[in-house]
Amino acid sequence: MAKRRSKTRTHVKATDEDLAKIPKSMVIHLGTALQNHSLTQLVKDTRNMMQPHTAISLRERKSNKLKDFVVMAGPLGVSQLMIFSQSEDTGSSQLRIARTPHGPTACFKIKSYSLCKDVARFLKHPKSISKQSPEFLAPPLLVMNGFSNPKDSPAHEKLLITMFQNLFPPISPQSTKVGSIKRVLLLNKDRETGIIEIRHYAIDTKLVDVSKGVKRLINLNKNSARRMPNLAKVGDMSDIILDPYANAVGYTSESEVEDDSVVDIKEDVTVIARNRSATPAAAEPADQDDKKNVRKRAVKLTELGPRMELDLVKIEEGICSGKVLHHAFIAKTDKEIKQLEQKHAVKRKLKEERKKAQQKNVDAKKAKKEEKKKRREDARKRGEKVESSDSEDESESEIDEDLSDFEEFST
Repeated sequence: MAKRRSKTRTHVKATDEDLAKIPKSMVIHLGTALQNHSLTQLVKDTRNMMQPHTAISLRERKSNKLKDFVVMAGPLGVSQLMIFSQSEDTGSSQLRIARTPHGPTACFKIKSYSLCKDVARFLKHPKSISKQSPEFLAPPLLVMNGFSNPKDSPAHEKLLITMFQNLFPPISPQSTKVGSIKRVLLLNKDRETGIIEIRHYAIDTKLVDVSKGVKRLINLNKNSARRMPNLAKVGDMSDIILDPYANAVGYTSESEVEDDSVVDIKEDVTVIARNRSATPAAAEPADQDDKKNVRKRAVKLTELGPRMELDLVKIEEGICSGKVLHHAFIAKTDKEIKQLEQKHAVKRKLKEERKKAQQKNVDAKKAKKEEKKKRREDARKRGEKVESSDSEDESESEIDEDLSDFEEFST
């Protein structure tokens, strides 16, 4: 009787600790930005760019405030907030990237932007993808160009680099598979103007060491909608494998791809041993197998969008509030900085006093509520009829509202 075949699991399930370390983002727009349809579409495109660890189906209301999203960021495990807004006076758009729950916040002015549909309109061969495409199953590869070395850069640029890096989980060269990286997010900083340009690309690879006929046969497996090539004029199998029109060398012409874009990729090939009793000496050496599995592929980047040009305005200590750590256009003297620090110290002291007073009031209302519950329970045990008046119900609802307000305030 043949031995029963058991299926082995080929992937490792992530633990709760690993999932907690993954940074999650929430892209929102507030204020008059809700009435701007172009900016609303930019928010949707940015959510697609930040996939998969983002709230892709989030719906905002006109009554929502920033405080509502900050309160919900903790229970949902959101570590980054990307807030789009529009000025009512000038009509300019802003983007704020905040680290929850205590900041800091980087405030940018959006100089210009292009939506995904605008990018696809001027491309000759645009890439059509949806929200459920394989490209969005893994976060994009973050590439930062034009930023100075963190060791030599000023404090505000170090903070910016750290905030951008924390938008996505880190990549481990030992454990991360190259084939899982399907997208690239490019941040290019102009060192003269300081404007940061954001570009979003999809990564495509194609074989370059095979003929065009073999490529057509390989693409049939990927896309069943394509038709089988006409083999009536082919006299021999070598006419397909070796392309006679490519200078009889059997490879694609050099004008189609650049030399810099051709890389060697080791493909994962699963080999099933037919003869289990074969000796190890009969097997081929490991280095020969590796050479067989290595194929030359040309890497091609197709822009997906959106595009944005950001100009840094300021960096705040808290979430869209607090002391200004850096301002791009306003410089303060040492005397003014000391005055601002004293002003913020007074505000923090008043906030702590209000917090203590509110805590005292909440404790008193809790004790009052517990005392009422105890009296009602004692009355029920004695067999007396308990009737709750409207004033008691209103007072209990007020207590519940104060408790919820205090919980939001304390966070």
